[in-house]
Amino acid sequence: MTDDDTALWWARHRAGGPQRVAPTSAYPAGMTRLVEPDAEAVWLLPELPAGARPDVLDELGLPGVAVDQPNDTARVLAACLRCCWTEPTGPVWPAAPAPFEQVVAVFRAATGSRDERALHAAAMGGVRRLAGSGWVLFDEETRTVRLGPRVAAWSAAELSTLRELWRSLPLPSPPGDAAARPPEDVA
Repeated sequence: MTDDDTALWWARHRAGGPQRVAPTSAYPAGMTRLVEPDAEAVWLLPELPAGARPDVLDELGLPGVAVDQPNDTARVLAACLRCCWTEPTGPVWPAAPAPFEQVVAVFRAATGSRDERALHAAAMGGVRRLAGSGWVLFDEETRTVRLGPRVAAWSAAELSTLRELWRSLPLPSPPGDAAARPPEDVA
């Protein structure tokens, strides 16, 4: 791979976050390949130095955590983690897909009482922000959420902390639970 090809890959990552490519694609040094569960594609992520702080991300031109509505976004990420990381003693990537309604149920339990419309708007906004930055993958058509490729970059120390968070969150509700459904439109 030439220097120009490498620069192009890094520019693509800076502009669009983790890149999903065919398994046979060439990739530059300094990128990690994460294979999708079906092996139909791989995600390319930059290899960051151990203990890289936010200023290192800035220096490399890499996106940080989505910060719009940081409290709700963090709680939505925690809810996604609880629903998708079905075995916390194992690796966090690729995790399992979970229905959006389960994520909403865990988010509801973590945030307390709210108007149902406001709760769903906050959950949907959080999932979309996280999907835009590669922390989760959200399929709008099937309304399923899966942990995104960026979670694979979490260090062992971060995963230890996340395991404790995972244990402290409520269990996801079974699919089809009426409490997890979006509110009906009232006309």
